Amino acid sequence: MLLDILYILLAVIVFFTVISGLIFFHELGHYSVARMFGIKVDRFSIGFGRPIWKRTAKSGTTWAISKIPLGGYVKFAGDAGAASNPDAEALDKIRSEQGDVSGIFHFRPIWQRALVVLAGPVANFILAAILFGIAVLWVGTRHPEALIGSVEAGSSAAMAGIQVDDKVVGMDGREIRDWLEMAQHIQLRGDTPIDTVIDRNGTLVELTVTPRMVEAKDFIGGRMTHGRLGVGPSPDAAFETRRYNPATALMFGTKQVGTTLSATGGYIGRIFTGKEDGKQLGSILRIGAMTGKVTVDIVKTDRSARERLRNLVFMLLNLGAGISVALGFANLLPIPMLDGGHLVFYVYEAVAGKPLSQKKQEIGFRFGMAILLGLFVVLTINDIGYIGSLIS
Repeated sequence: MLLDILYILLAVIVFFTVISGLIFFHELGHYSVARMFGIKVDRFSIGFGRPIWKRTAKSGTTWAISKIPLGGYVKFAGDAGAASNPDAEALDKIRSEQGDVSGIFHFRPIWQRALVVLAGPVANFILAAILFGIAVLWVGTRHPEALIGSVEAGSSAAMAGIQVDDKVVGMDGREIRDWLEMAQHIQLRGDTPIDTVIDRNGTLVELTVTPRMVEAKDFIGGRMTHGRLGVGPSPDAAFETRRYNPATALMFGTKQVGTTLSATGGYIGRIFTGKEDGKQLGSILRIGAMTGKVTVDIVKTDRSARERLRNLVFMLLNLGAGISVALGFANLLPIPMLDGGHLVFYVYEAVAGKPLSQKKQEIGFRFGMAILLGLFVVLTINDIGYIGSLIS
């Protein structure tokens, strides 16, 4: 019983460490670019609500850790709240009382405000590239060729004419260099035809395969749906082991960010076309379940403490990188309250030659809040179902 409590406590600590680090880096992106332009920052907070710790720097910025550690914000002078929506009365007062308003965010040129807003998501993408890079710099990667070792009777692969010892070399006009690339391409295309090129005894053969949408377990045992072809790898497949230096590791990490963004965008697109049900989308509860399950599973393994720590750090590097990409992507959605919503307002301002009226911005922020609350409910339902599949 005591050991189980310690496992839970460890999982909670790891979760809050990971999520707080990602949020800090996101807000640091906003803060750094703002300070580069000489913009005054009133507060830099990790978490919401009443501060449990705060310190005011010489620059005038109050750095704080607040009671609700599930988010964060950078508040500029003239902001009405944590979402950086402008406070018209406060801005009028600042303009009338201060001769120099060059340090006020809302009075800066559109391009500077846009860069400050964009810096948060970009910081998450940069962090993800670094984390992916550190992981492969540490252990390298192994790449088995996409050589078919088994074909299930009656499967999509069998119906398409794929045979044992076929080597998949292309899908939908994209080169397939190893088994993992093939698997990732298939998983995101359930019930969708894939134009496939295989190497059969030195002869290129073109086929069309349609993976079946199936329900299976993910890498931590949670329920997920994905495309399945019905093939297995060959024991005779050649493996390519790759080692990395800092430069090539960073290039690998950057490519992984692009791949993750492409996969995320593709999944969102499939939701809107009715090809996915959206249940793979999750929020803070799923992140907590995943980080906690990874932590507990690795700690419980019958290995040396050094090996367990090594495996835990490696898994958290990759998991943290994936969450960081998702955080950056989510913040770029064109919803008022999010960074993407601010960018939409700036595009309007650039085209119209004047900012959207205060009243219309307030309506937009309320509408954005309603959308976010609706998404929160849907994602929470998804998360509950996912967590239930972990313990069932």
